[in-house]
Amino acid sequence: MEENKAENIIHIEQGFGWFLGRFEDNKVHQHYAVQLCIPLGGAIKLSPDGGELVTTKPVLIQPNVEHKLTSTENNLLVLFNPLSPQGHFWNRLPTKPITELDIPAVKEIKQAANSFLFTKEDKDKELLNQTFRKYDCYCGEFVHAGDERIEKALAYLHRHADRVVPLGEVAGHCSLSPSRFQHVFKETTGQSFRRAQLWTKMSHALPHLGKQSLTSLAHQFGFADSAHFSRTFRENFGFSPRDLLKNSQFIQV
Repeated sequence: MEENKAENIIHIEQGFGWFLGRFEDNKVHQHYAVQLCIPLGGAIKLSPDGGELVTTKPVLIQPNVEHKLTSTENNLLVLFNPLSPQGHFWNRLPTKPITELDIPAVKEIKQAANSFLFTKEDKDKELLNQTFRKYDCYCGEFVHAGDERIEKALAYLHRHADRVVPLGEVAGHCSLSPSRFQHVFKETTGQSFRRAQLWTKMSHALPHLGKQSLTSLAHQFGFADSAHFSRTFRENFGFSPRDLLKNSQFIQV
């Protein structure tokens, strides 16, 4: 493995993605994902709407909660798709919008993250990813073992992440009227169809950052233009694409 010259490291795969590094210029944002933040050095400062939390403990943030995160020390930040088995495992844990956690799963992840941070070796990167995959809800209560029509809709969104899929089109694909589809989708997943589609497109686009222009990337994944892509990116992550790439590199399996 070549020496990593970038300070921050990003990995994305289906179901989750993680960021290992420092957050110093994060802006207030909210997103569709379940967010786990594990401090690996000093304290982190979370600034949700109406308050501020400074902690050295791991924190779990529910979807659609406004917040910003700042820290001058290394942190592991993980975003889980709430419709994935891993996302369901974590999304069932919070007792409030932002919850401090002290459970064995978090301790195991923190140990694996520190090992990778120290070595930057492929075997330790894969151990970290295996640890994330390990914590699966193994239940029949959510979309991955629930309504087959919604499973079908999500698979359709993934296959067509390069464009905006109209509501009527995906509803027809699932043999439902648009209004019934929206109701079933929200009831089954807890999320709106629009938010799910936007996150699917963004997660597909993320690994391509830095490899092609923002204009090309926007058109490839169904955004109107680079300004639309950048605005959506900033609203979801609290950074512009260029700010994120300044000191970061993507690594994949």
